[in-house]
Amino acid sequence: METIGMIDLDTLIAQTQSSRAEVLDGLEDGVWRRVAQTQARARARKLRVAAICVAAGIGGVAGGVSSPAVERGQSELTVFSPRMAATPLDMRSVLG
Repeated sequence: METIGMIDLDTLIAQTQSSRAEVLDGLEDGVWRRVAQTQARARARKLRVAAICVAAGIGGVAGGVSSPAVERGQSELTVFSPRMAATPLDMRSVLG
């Protein structure tokens, strides 16, 4: 003895089975296409990071090699330096 609910369910399954087959035809190709796109984006990201690291390394080396040697001599503004503020008043006249 079948109930009315089960007959309706069987009817619905029979009706939707043909339409679902059409929808699933290109599903696998679409999934693999998206996987390939994701892998390509990951490779492009890695390549960008590597390029930035190489550029930063070259910039650091070039900046270090070409930087002029800075001479640290006494300046007129040493009076305003934190070192001078910390020295006692009688030593300031000796240091300049």
